[in-house]
Amino acid sequence: MTDFLDPLRQAHVLLFLRLLLGGLLLIAGVTKLTDRAAFYDAVSDYDVLPSSLTRPFANVMPLAEVALGSLLLLGLFTVPSAALAVPLFAAFSIAIGVNMVRGRHFDCHCFGTTTSDSVGWGALLRSVLLAIAAVYVAAGASRFGALDALIFGTPDDLPPVSDIIPVVFAAFVAVDLLFLVPEFAAIRSAFRERQAGHARQAHAAHSGGTA
Repeated sequence: MTDFLDPLRQAHVLLFLRLLLGGLLLIAGVTKLTDRAAFYDAVSDYDVLPSSLTRPFANVMPLAEVALGSLLLLGLFTVPSAALAVPLFAAFSIAIGVNMVRGRHFDCHCFGTTTSDSVGWGALLRSVLLAIAAVYVAAGASRFGALDALIFGTPDDLPPVSDIIPVVFAAFVAVDLLFLVPEFAAIRSAFRERQAGHARQAHAAHSGGTA
């Protein structure tokens, strides 16, 4: 089991996961802050919190995402930041799972109102995998390419720029994919529904004309 997990403890992998988590959290928090009312409505739609906690949760969550995302991107207080991200992603997973069991499917608002991603297996799997990634980052306690190395580490924790740039690029691409793929899927689904609607209208018009 230890040998199987060794690749996930490599410094470059931990750096990639840290940047991925930080980028997604920062984007999610900023987009929610741009439309607080919509995010409050989204929290209400999930219907998993007592009404007295809905407003405080909707106010605090985007700020927590921005703070944790920024710290992870910078590599500052990496271990506690990643550890705090675990229950955050776990809470998303539980909320999505509960509504799936209820048979409810609506926009998950995982990235605010800028994307359209429905509650479903895709959103649930993403949240669970991100929670697992946060556990690995916290457990790995790597200062590779992080500001923690300047404050608490040693010169060995400061790799050459040539070692960091490919990882940063890979994380940037991964963030883009996780952010844009759900939106592409939603646009594709809407396009198909529109085509089906046009087909039904054409069929109805043809049927009416031949009656």
